[in-house]
Amino acid sequence: MPSRLITPSQLSLFSISPVIGAWWEELQAQKLFDGSKPAVSELDQQLFADGLRHEQVLLTKLEKEGRSMARLPGKQTDADYAATREAMAQGVEFIHQASLCNEEMRGSADLLRRIDRPSMLGEWSYIPIECKLASKPKTTFLVQASAYCELLTPLLGHRPDQFELYLGGGKFQPYGTDQFWAWYQLLRQRYRQFREGFNPAVIPEDAPGDHGGWSTFIEQRLEEARDLMLVAGMRQNQRQKLRAAGISTIEELAAVPGGTAIPGLTGEALHELRQQAELQLQPLDADGRPAYRLRPIESDKGLAALPAADAGDIWFDMEGVHDPVSGSKLEYLFGACYRATPVGEPLFKAFWAHSEAEEKRAFEGWVDWVEERRLKFPGLRIYHYAAYEKTAMRRLAQQHASREAEIDGWLRSELLVDLLPIVTSSIVLGEPSYSIKKVEHLYMEARQAGVTNAGDSVVAYLHWQTSGEPAIPGDAPKASPKLQAIEDYNREDCESTVFLHDWLLKLRHEQGLPEQPLQLGTDEEQEAREPYPLELLSQRLLDELPDPLTDPEAIGPRGLSWRAQQLLAQLLPFHHREAKVGWWAYFDRRNKAQLSPDELIDDGEAIAAAEWTGMEERPSARTGADIHHFRFDPSQPLKLHGGDGDKRLQLELPDTGLKLDVDALDAEQGRVSLKLPWSKRDQRIANGDGEGIPKEPTSLIKVPADISKSIRASLEEQAEAWIDRNQRLPVAIQQLLERQPLPALKELNSELKGDPNRVSSMLTDFLASNSGITLALQGPPGTGKSTVTGQVIAQLAKQGQRIAISSNSHAAINNLLKKAKRTCADAGVSGQVVKCSNSKEEAMAEAGIAVLKPGQLDDSSAVVGGTTWMFCREELADQFDLLVVDEAGQMSLANLLVMARCARSILLVGDQQQLAQPSQADHPGDSGQSCLEFWIQGKPVVPNDRGVFLPTSWRMEPSLTAMVSELFYEGRLQAHPGNCTNCITWRTACQSSNGALYPGQGLVFEAVEHSGRSVHAPEEIDRIEELVDALLGSRYTIARGNRTEEGVLDANTILVTAPYNVQVNRLQQRLNGRARVGTVDKFQGQEAPVAIHSLTASSGDDAPRGVGFLLEPNRLNVAISRAQCLSIVVGSPGLASGVANTVTEAEQINRLCEVFESRRQIP
Repeated sequence: MPSRLITPSQLSLFSISPVIGAWWEELQAQKLFDGSKPAVSELDQQLFADGLRHEQVLLTKLEKEGRSMARLPGKQTDADYAATREAMAQGVEFIHQASLCNEEMRGSADLLRRIDRPSMLGEWSYIPIECKLASKPKTTFLVQASAYCELLTPLLGHRPDQFELYLGGGKFQPYGTDQFWAWYQLLRQRYRQFREGFNPAVIPEDAPGDHGGWSTFIEQRLEEARDLMLVAGMRQNQRQKLRAAGISTIEELAAVPGGTAIPGLTGEALHELRQQAELQLQPLDADGRPAYRLRPIESDKGLAALPAADAGDIWFDMEGVHDPVSGSKLEYLFGACYRATPVGEPLFKAFWAHSEAEEKRAFEGWVDWVEERRLKFPGLRIYHYAAYEKTAMRRLAQQHASREAEIDGWLRSELLVDLLPIVTSSIVLGEPSYSIKKVEHLYMEARQAGVTNAGDSVVAYLHWQTSGEPAIPGDAPKASPKLQAIEDYNREDCESTVFLHDWLLKLRHEQGLPEQPLQLGTDEEQEAREPYPLELLSQRLLDELPDPLTDPEAIGPRGLSWRAQQLLAQLLPFHHREAKVGWWAYFDRRNKAQLSPDELIDDGEAIAAAEWTGMEERPSARTGADIHHFRFDPSQPLKLHGGDGDKRLQLELPDTGLKLDVDALDAEQGRVSLKLPWSKRDQRIANGDGEGIPKEPTSLIKVPADISKSIRASLEEQAEAWIDRNQRLPVAIQQLLERQPLPALKELNSELKGDPNRVSSMLTDFLASNSGITLALQGPPGTGKSTVTGQVIAQLAKQGQRIAISSNSHAAINNLLKKAKRTCADAGVSGQVVKCSNSKEEAMAEAGIAVLKPGQLDDSSAVVGGTTWMFCREELADQFDLLVVDEAGQMSLANLLVMARCARSILLVGDQQQLAQPSQADHPGDSGQSCLEFWIQGKPVVPNDRGVFLPTSWRMEPSLTAMVSELFYEGRLQAHPGNCTNCITWRTACQSSNGALYPGQGLVFEAVEHSGRSVHAPEEIDRIEELVDALLGSRYTIARGNRTEEGVLDANTILVTAPYNVQVNRLQQRLNGRARVGTVDKFQGQEAPVAIHSLTASSGDDAPRGVGFLLEPNRLNVAISRAQCLSIVVGSPGLASGVANTVTEAEQINRLCEVFESRRQIP
């Protein structure tokens, strides 16, 4: 081991750049670096100064509060170490720049805070606080904080169990050390190995990326080496494939002969990259212009997609700054060019803002100016370059709750036109990027403004903030030259957009392309611009809030706390926000389908390059239909599902505008069938439009369905009663919104600890004797949640109560209804168990459950199942004693609000640690949470005064239960003692990858080495096939309450899951019926003696949708916990040693590291 002590900063650099940045840092630390790093940019200097200011703000605040503080030098000398130990021994409240060391590491903690926990020091202890300028936590902060926890351990006699981050905006963020410790320990081990194997003579291959303080240095080396990343549009994975084929420079790429095949790259992609490289190598012309080449004209793409010019057109650009100390984002300048005459010089208009309130006024002024101009020029468009302006418009409208209807109208009518995709689809440019600063070399002379780029603009604005200059641009002393320089820069950006538009129009004219007038959308897409009634009602509630809101828990005149009133206001437009985002995404996808369809490959709600494979006719009594079949690449990360009931799925073919219902969709096999009614087909043909089915590869994009219309109408009717007539909210939902605990539940939970078998009877008694309450029943995997719920329903129904059952899916409702029918029959309940639905639902009728329409329900219907669409109806108000919401972790809080009036009390059944609710919009506050998530407040286990936790797993054997319990349930989940018998007796001994024999029970991680695998890992399939073959014919023993079940493993008793459809397909093909195979979502709620889960991706970088999807805790929990005896996770060790890009990913990798530990524990 090298003798030099490492630092937390070096370790954190290794965590994000373990090959490149860490190597150069080690070279410098060993004093072997003889090069020079580029000068620090002015922006980075400003950020460093802001970081020091941020830290000083905190120290000054603490001292003003009278806190004792030791300010130490932090130079890590012997005297500094001694001073730190002395300050800790004295119990000083805060220690700044505390020098700490052990035998391997040294560092100076930003701050130590004394806490009340006994240690070797006395009755107190210390935790580290890392002061960071960023508004959001980064994984490097976690590494540094964990390192200081390690350094504090020998001084305290224990490892600190928590640390804090002090972030931009003065926000403290606490974390439990155990959330990251397994990941941190693996990182330490890997760094030791890196240093032991460090060879200063072997320079690592340069690659783009985040290399900490070495990033600019590496970029410089890449440029000097003429690296492929100089090619505009070059992706990292494309670079890797080209390098693997021996092509490493831009010159080598430009010289690749036509017809060359590169593994992993399509011929089209290689052609694009090669011609880009060729043009970039061409010299400038006599006028100093770069080379460019027109692309072939395609319908609705590039120049053909450019709208017609209008005399009222506007060209727009924004400037913004993030203040890391205050934690606020400010759009401080909205700039726009326009013309007084069609061929006149561009005129410029600026809207300035220097505070949040001014930002709102500037945003409103800008929107109002555009709307006024539209009255005179209804065909105008707003042109911008790149996507930021469109995204910012959405954010500002929602953030300020202002001009939302106008912005929604802009987005729906495609008023905002991004010229970037039009440029990239029209020309190939001989520049290293397609930024407007590069593109303008084709049509503009050099700029004159002193501020030349966005970074300069930010620095100039930050300098202005401390300059004391006036808040208006212009000449000193009455105005600010600094702001004038920023405005000049913004004006030149706007003018550049004008001239780019002019140049593109000229190109189009030269190509003989016709004008494209403004196409107003259909009535379906063009809704009224006036705010929706629910938005107006919401705004009335918000307007009543005190400003500033200093005491959110104070009770307002409506009988709600101000916090609950604000939440209620945010919930009212929930469904509108979801619908808006759906439409915005639809228009974005339609635009991409026309201009850059390749971008749809990673969009979960679109199918890229669908190929028509055939058609079959399907006659019917009323009108027949053609069923058109398509195939597509199943590796696409689709979130589309063939809908049922209220959730019909419709897809559009953007090439022809045809919108069709999905007849069948198999994402795992990559097949979709669309239904074209003969009436629609014949009408199109009569109109001369053809049938509208392209026979060449085409995109298919999801069409938003207005499924919440009736829900919104019901919520509007209820909200008017709450707001206009001061009608009280249903008591149970008000308790939930207020998060009012139920102290009596603590006593119930205390009694249940002594006798957990009485949970259903005791919960029944509690619900029967308490009305107008909300509580949760949390049931981890295999705890009998459905059984307990069914028993509670039956016992309450026997007492004469009426129970409503709802959930987010028909399947969940139907399953619980079937369970309730059995328990009610066993309990001798006389009332009916029925499904309330407007559909026939023959499967329910076959199960002996009557399907009734809302008007057919009567008092004999003791247990009624239905969706939100049923229970939100006015005629079902106050008809039930209890509303049971199954899978409440997937039910939105807004949906519960709208149907809460149907019952006096609410029972939320579910497990927020399993698969969560889908949501599209970015909802304010807590309004986007599921009802269970909100009630439990993000805790892994329901608090004792909020509900009942089922602590006994009747499914999993004890060691497997213990691992699941530790990973997801704070150690609260226990296996039933009888589950010790759950075991596999292997037919033949099977050896794991670490040489040990497989056990018959527990959780095992099977390491399979591979690299570069994304959605398909044949190495894992090989190993899984070996495991399945070894398992088939083996015997299993499972406890079933008071009896034992024995059997032989067959295809029905082995579950195999994978996260991606391609891996699922290949596993199904390979195993060929020898096991049940599917995605994790498919098997939620099911169980088997053996469960095998394939992680598939080699690393986080290889994983589609990233580590966040692959290791999402709810999904991993479901995958592991299907097993009754033995759960095997098959995966690449590289997943744990990859770079964690977010705090959430660090937590997820930490859990995987804990699963890895199970590999070492195989006996």
